[in-house]
Amino acid sequence: MVREKIIVELKSSGAFAVIIDTTTDLSKLEQLAFVVRFVTNDGKIQERLLALQVASDASGKGLINTFNNICEKYKLNWKEELIAQAYDGASSMQGEYQGLRTYVQSQNPRAVYIWCFAHVLNLVVVDVCESSIEIKTFISNIQSLTTFMSARKRTADFVDSQIVLYPNARVFRMKNLSTTRWTSHDRAINVVFTKYLAVVKSLEHLTKSSDTSTSSQAKSIYQNITSFKFILTMLLMKKIFNVTSPLSSYLQSSTLDFIQALILVDSAKKQLIKLRTEESFKILMNEAKDFAILHELEETNLKK
Repeated sequence: MVREKIIVELKSSGAFAVIIDTTTDLSKLEQLAFVVRFVTNDGKIQERLLALQVASDASGKGLINTFNNICEKYKLNWKEELIAQAYDGASSMQGEYQGLRTYVQSQNPRAVYIWCFAHVLNLVVVDVCESSIEIKTFISNIQSLTTFMSARKRTADFVDSQIVLYPNARVFRMKNLSTTRWTSHDRAINVVFTKYLAVVKSLEHLTKSSDTSTSSQAKSIYQNITSFKFILTMLLMKKIFNVTSPLSSYLQSSTLDFIQALILVDSAKKQLIKLRTEESFKILMNEAKDFAILHELEETNLKK
């Protein structure tokens, strides 16, 4: 019933855009999500998932066949009414010669292709971070920590440490990292930053484990995350994600306003440029020193 209503509203609008992405499900099948964006007769912008279909062939030619099948099934006149198409940067999607967008534009030149802004931002953050050995090492340490703490008993130890050290605060659990969505890095780093002392205390406790493997891993991770370089990089990444994460969320909003988006992109660019100044670096260094001193004092007080 809901899909039928979407189709009725979509057809009455006379023009629509599509947003398409693919992802592999738990059964290792490539699923294609077909989202339509249109304006209703009363002027409201709608963004709706119309279909989720297995794409047995993930090449550009295979995707256009799946695209055609969906449009034929729901009787969408895409050759005349489709005015925009938005995908990520995969060659099968936006390839100049054999990508989905090229096949679409060969039959409907008015279907303007727009590379997903949020995906572009994600790629920029990835490329910048991977250009720095220090940040790559930091991310690797975060990954090692989250993987190590994912075991049930270690998670319970982390939760217990939070209850003791942050009795009036919400209990957090470690977040997994995703190689394609860098906002997941923001969430993972935020847990470590917010519950840093609990992380440290949990690792200290696990270094005394009777299990040799657990003890040695805990000791190695403990040494890494209590280093000044780790703390400095963590604070830097927090500052970067404080700028990019809100922008990324807005760029994925169904109620996005393009003018506002451009203003936010420009603002984010200026903030990131400012982070590269000598003055900002000095401030960051002082914050890292204060963070390290603060947690050393708290740890000393707990031991007394």
